[in-house]
Amino acid sequence: MSLKSSSSLALLATALVLLGSASAAAQDGETDRIRVFVFCADERPEDAVVDPKLPPGEWQLEPMTWGPEGNSYYFKLNQALYHAEQLARQLGRTDSRRELMEVVETREEADLFLEVVATSVKGMIQGAGIRSGTGQTASSSVTTSAIQDVLIARLTIRNNVFTSDFLGTKVDALRTPAVTAAQQIEEFIKVNFDALRQAVPRS
Repeated sequence: MSLKSSSSLALLATALVLLGSASAAAQDGETDRIRVFVFCADERPEDAVVDPKLPPGEWQLEPMTWGPEGNSYYFKLNQALYHAEQLARQLGRTDSRRELMEVVETREEADLFLEVVATSVKGMIQGAGIRSGTGQTASSSVTTSAIQDVLIARLTIRNNVFTSDFLGTKVDALRTPAVTAAQQIEEFIKVNFDALRQAVPRS
């Protein structure tokens, strides 16, 4: 049984070797929730350029384009602290999420770790420009740089080498980066629940 990405639900090559069609958790009637610890590392340098591990389709953010250099992701501690708090709140917000997972206060309690590793993205916006002169009007392409708030949460599993990044972006006033990232993380845990319970057995 392999872990699956929340965006494509494709099989990922991971270090997990999980055998059997039925999980041990299901066989034993185990219903313990997945315990999640959300944090940001204060030793990460300010304005550090982050190399995200995102699926190819998630690198380009509309209306941003690749531009000559592509999108660059950055980390700021004060924003990361805020995003971590908001993400933890979102993960425990609904009944379905509280049945699936438990947000814990310490690393020692956790099965999964979610580290906020990026808080903004810089890219290019391309638009049409109009210039006029000598009685004629001509259109041209205008490219400007833009910075957008995002949240990249890097998921790792206790005692395992598997990692996956989740990109949260602001859609509108209600669908903030923490909201959209939490939706992806919930789907990932739901799809991979049995595999995760086997990967981090309870004593």
